[in-house]
Amino acid sequence: MAVRIERDGAWWARVAAHEAVAAHIGVSPAEVALFACDQRVVPLAAEHGGFLFRNLDGLGFVFELHTLFTPEGWGREVAAASHEAFRLMFGGRTSAIVTHEQRDWWRSVPPKSHGWTLAGDWRETPVGELRMWILTLSAWAASPAVKRSARRCH
Repeated sequence: MAVRIERDGAWWARVAAHEAVAAHIGVSPAEVALFACDQRVVPLAAEHGGFLFRNLDGLGFVFELHTLFTPEGWGREVAAASHEAFRLMFGGRTSAIVTHEQRDWWRSVPPKSHGWTLAGDWRETPVGELRMWILTLSAWAASPAVKRSARRCH
C-alpha cells in the first residue's frame, strides 16, 4: 500500500460524492475539493480514498484529520493506508493529530490500537453530534499498531 499526495480536487470530489460517503460528511463534494487543494492541507490518498490533514497551528505541530474512503476501501485498505499516513505525518514535525467521531457513524471511531484517546464528550455542531479524539506522537510510537509493524519488519 502506498499513499500519495493528491491535490486533484476533482479526485477528492468523486470520493466525497459517493453515496456511502456523501451522507456522512456534512459538506458538498465541491467543498471537499476546495479543502483538499488548500495549502494548509496535506492530502494523502490511497486507491479508494484517503486522509486530509489540515494544519491547525501554522507550524506543522498539530493537524486535524478528515478520513474519506468509499466502501471499496473500507477495512484493509484504510488500515494499511492509515498506518503509512501516520508514519509520514509523525516522521516530520507533527506532534498531535485530532479528529472527530460522528455519533451516528460507527466508521468514524478512530482505532484505539493506533493510540487514539478520547478528548471530549459529545457536542452538538452544525454537522451533527461530534466528539473529539487525539493522537499524539508518543501515543502513536507506543501503540500496538506500531509495535506489530516493527515485529513484522525484523
